[in-house]
Amino acid sequence: MINMTSNYISRISHYLRYVTVKGKAIWILAFCSFLSGLNAVNAIFLSVTLGIEDTFQPILIGSLIGSIPVYVYLILSVFVTFLFLGATYVSLVTELSNKELLNEINAKVATIENGQKLQQKVLESLQARVFLVDESVNSMRKEVARAFAKQEEDLKQVQANLTKNQSNLAKKIDSDLDAVKGEMSEQMNKQSEEIEKTNTNLANLFSENLAEVKDELAGQLVRLAGTLESQERRARKSEKAILNQEKEIAEIKTKIERVEDEFVPPKPLLTSQCKVEDVRGIGENTGNELREIGIADVGEFVLTDSNVIADKIDMSEKTVEKLQGRAQLAMIPGLKEKDLVLLEEAEVMNRKELASQDPIELGKKINGIARIQFQEKKISEAEIPTIEEVYAWIKAAKA
Repeated sequence: MINMTSNYISRISHYLRYVTVKGKAIWILAFCSFLSGLNAVNAIFLSVTLGIEDTFQPILIGSLIGSIPVYVYLILSVFVTFLFLGATYVSLVTELSNKELLNEINAKVATIENGQKLQQKVLESLQARVFLVDESVNSMRKEVARAFAKQEEDLKQVQANLTKNQSNLAKKIDSDLDAVKGEMSEQMNKQSEEIEKTNTNLANLFSENLAEVKDELAGQLVRLAGTLESQERRARKSEKAILNQEKEIAEIKTKIERVEDEFVPPKPLLTSQCKVEDVRGIGENTGNELREIGIADVGEFVLTDSNVIADKIDMSEKTVEKLQGRAQLAMIPGLKEKDLVLLEEAEVMNRKELASQDPIELGKKINGIARIQFQEKKISEAEIPTIEEVYAWIKAAKA
């Protein structure tokens, strides 16, 4: 690093000498520029006084070249003047830039010298620290060696003690193991004898009790079978009696109803004052919708045109007609709820259709449908309508 710096300084000194010579050259070029400028002024003066086309003989070189035109002298003077001025300008600019570079180089050289001094100091301090570190490392090595030696001695002592303890422990375990084996063998012999005695006693006791339990269970099963048979017979008799009683009650009820029909005028299921919800198929929501459009009872519902109702509520006209026909049939005296179902299955949907029916033909249809429902146990035999009842329905529908 020091050698590089010295080389760099020598180069700078050589450059300074070069710059000094170049400064002298600049002064010479400037003087030549001044002289050429005077010649240019003289040429201009001659062109004014003598004329541009006239000739004259220069003082210094006239003996060599003779007379020359004024305009040639003017052109040469101006050209030479500009030439020297350009050279002077270039040299001057170069010189100025070199001075700035020289100042920068001087600053860098000073910085490098300061850095060298600082590096020298750092190097000396590092050498001192390295020396101290070496000494501390040597001392640590000695201490570690002593510690390892001590640990090795301790390990040898521990190993010797461990070997001694292992041998003593093995001897003790062997002696204790023999004693434990003897005790366990004695206990196992005693336990096996007790287990054999217990098994013998349990087998005898179980065989005796098992025979007694078998006999007792057999007797209980025989008694239970007899009880079940007697109860089953009683249940069959009771069931037959109940069925007979139900049939008799149904027949009596039917006879009473027929007698009542003969002596008491029959009443309809619905009247015109009933609520619309009483019609089978009209729920609470539909009833509220009907009341909102002004239909509060069955009479108003039957008398209102179906298309008007269908337009005002969420229901088709066909459904409205079906509900109106159901209400009309329910208002006929003598018709029961099951009779209305039979009429609908016979495709009699309203009062007008019922009034136009032939009693015999309608009776046949109703009887066939009722027999099927009787077989399906939906109605009883007493609830099957008679021809007289069918005739009464038609008569009431025509009234």
